[in-house]
Amino acid sequence: MTGRYGVAFLCLWVLSVTTVIGQVHAKTEELKGFKDWMIYKQETAKGRICFMSSVPKELRGDYDRANRGETRVFVSHGPGKAERDVVSVLAGYRYKKQSEVDFSIDKKSATLFTLDNRAWSQGPEDDMRLVAAMKRGSKLIVTGVSSRNNKTIDEYSLSGFTAAKNFLDKACP
Repeated sequence: MTGRYGVAFLCLWVLSVTTVIGQVHAKTEELKGFKDWMIYKQETAKGRICFMSSVPKELRGDYDRANRGETRVFVSHGPGKAERDVVSVLAGYRYKKQSEVDFSIDKKSATLFTLDNRAWSQGPEDDMRLVAAMKRGSKLIVTGVSSRNNKTIDEYSLSGFTAAKNFLDKACP
């Protein structure tokens, strides 16, 4: 999957996967938790989708918390074997148009692109690098700018990430 069409397909697929998160208990099965990370599975007509997710330990920024929705980081597999280790962020607000997100693992940064209220890496190679860094890391900081021009800084723990990732790989081979 390369080029603009590949990125567009990936964006639409991750959008459909993360839309389910609001209904985690209704259609998605919670498989197991490892410290700050949970693993979920969903059977679809196109195949199994598995993902791991975590919520921020700390939310910083000058904004009204009541105006912000659910915030999470994901690593997902499926449907099918072609989609593996897709890293994405659900912001809880609409990102500023054509903005980028700083995805910093133990002070080593990567840039994610945004679409509506989500952010993704530039592609599978970046996903692999991010997952490897998350396995070695202890803290993830996601910095973005909302459509209202408010800067947000979300801090995630990577405690349990490696065990969760190993379980995810076995649950969705």
